[in-house]
Amino acid sequence: MGRVVLWQLVVAVIVALIAVPIGGNSAGIASILAGLSCVIPNGIFFLGFYIAEKILHKNSPATFFVMEFLKIAISIVLVILIFWSYREINWIAFLVSYIVVLKSYILLLSKSKS
Repeated sequence: MGRVVLWQLVVAVIVALIAVPIGGNSAGIASILAGLSCVIPNGIFFLGFYIAEKILHKNSPATFFVMEFLKIAISIVLVILIFWSYREINWIAFLVSYIVVLKSYILLLSKSKS
């Protein structure tokens, strides 16, 4: 699961590097912020699951649902904070980057044999 978070971070950086020549610095900033608003909640989800499994030795469906709720809530809060604090955001770059980073795990899972 940690590989997925790392993969999403790499994809976020790649998308931001592609966005800069196309849309300028504001597109690159919007892209990296969108990527981070996906990566940070997924990292917290992974960390919470890791703590529940390895440290507390308790892995239940309730843990999954609580962590999933936190992930979605944190992602929503981050997106709101980004739009509130960074007024000159490039909407197209933000949305494209958010979708690409959010769905990039599919490529990693399709390469996996398990």
